[in-house]
Amino acid sequence: MNPNEILLIGLKRKVAAVARRDGRILWSTVIPGGMGQGFVTILSDGARVFAYSNGSLHCLDLQNGRLLWSNDLPGYGYGIGSLALPGLANAPDSTTVAALVAAEQASASAANAAA
Repeated sequence: MNPNEILLIGLKRKVAAVARRDGRILWSTVIPGGMGQGFVTILSDGARVFAYSNGSLHCLDLQNGRLLWSNDLPGYGYGIGSLALPGLANAPDSTTVAALVAAEQASASAANAAA
């Protein structure tokens, strides 16, 4: 499978590979562990998919979605995590992170005002 023909999606503690040509699901993997809503940050190096969700980091095989390893990252906490490969792009991008932080702060302000 050519990596250039794959679209990756992370949602609700799942990672899926979708064929860019026709939208067909090639594989789907539930990533273990974590807590909360399951926002998944994903990044690929063309051979592996790195997925972070709610305190846990996972590595999947890009060709078949098989879980290669997991790390619960003890002591790092939970929340949205960013991933980067040295010299390449990061995920999520800084604009997305800023929007997520602003939404989280607005939600906390609304909860405090209601209390």
